[in-house]
Amino acid sequence: MQVFKTYFKIIKTQIVSILIYAGLFLALTILFTSNIGESNDQFEVKKVPVMVLNEDGENDLIRGFLSYLEGYVTYVEPKEGEAAIRDALYYREVSYILTIPKGFSESFLNGGVVNLIKQTAPDSMEAITIDTAIDNYFNIAKVYQGHMPEASTNEISEYVKANLQEQTQVHLNAEQKDAFVSGNSQNKFYFNYLGYIIIAVFIASISTVMFSYHGLDIRRRHYASPITSKNMNGQLIFANLIFIMIYLVMFIIAGYVLNKNRAININTILFWLNAFTFALVTLSISYLIGISVKSKKAISALSTAVSLGLAFLSGMFVPQEYLGAPVLKVASFMPAYWFIKANEEIEILTSTSWSQISRIASFMAIQLGFAAAIISIALVVSKRKRQQIS
Repeated sequence: MQVFKTYFKIIKTQIVSILIYAGLFLALTILFTSNIGESNDQFEVKKVPVMVLNEDGENDLIRGFLSYLEGYVTYVEPKEGEAAIRDALYYREVSYILTIPKGFSESFLNGGVVNLIKQTAPDSMEAITIDTAIDNYFNIAKVYQGHMPEASTNEISEYVKANLQEQTQVHLNAEQKDAFVSGNSQNKFYFNYLGYIIIAVFIASISTVMFSYHGLDIRRRHYASPITSKNMNGQLIFANLIFIMIYLVMFIIAGYVLNKNRAININTILFWLNAFTFALVTLSISYLIGISVKSKKAISALSTAVSLGLAFLSGMFVPQEYLGAPVLKVASFMPAYWFIKANEEIEILTSTSWSQISRIASFMAIQLGFAAAIISIALVVSKRKRQQIS
């Protein structure tokens, strides 16, 4: 097992960069998760920054509704222009944008249907509070309107306000569901960012090992040694798998411990499986880079360029919903895009039915397809190098 032992000796030379990446990632994770409050028996109302775009004008129904909503929100001055509104969400100036369309009040009072329009920040758990408050208000208003058709809009608003005034706290009927959603949301955030760390660390470390073993001098020494190519490659494959498993298990444990709504369920297991699938893809990329470059400095440069490029284009750093269609089109030709897509599907998975899991499985299969294609290219490159030596 000389090759196996030497593999980890070379990995040790990269231990500083490996630990730096790991330390920074865990520090940022702790920082973000510390802002998530501990789960309580009751869901305490926290005022949420909300922008209201009232296209329906001032009337008693809207005034009463906005007055009631003040118990749940802090109103933010409306922005002008679609771009400014999107920026307010993106930069977290607001967590929720509520648009009251023209004709809403008249339609509501006449029994028609004109829906309010909402936009929320990605992974915003506060949206649940606002949605519940809005539904409560208009559902009760509809009951009063049906039983008191002679009452004015102002009177209905006062009745609704009095009815809801006793509710100083919002009790979620399904607290376990809320914890489930929150845990999945945190897992998605964690594993999305972990994808960047996997790329950066694996290229920096695994590519260095592959570069060392596929150098001209090492190859010539190997051909003169009693170890066969099959034996050496077998030991390298085994060592690579051991390394990525150790690294992944370390972060899986850390992610589980740091998640305040931790639970081992089908979603959690699929997050782990998707991370392992992406690790195999990154292993193939690292292998190809390691046998293709001509210097270790090139590995360092590629580690930074490839990891940041894939992270920004695929949605690891910026949610895919904020990326333009042309960017997403390009990103779809990259394995990291499908890794993120799988994480998004896992987050909202609510059952173990094949109809739901099949999409996730297809995204993982696409990643494995990328891995197979990259390995095929790497084998061609490796064969040409052997021919050059001989």
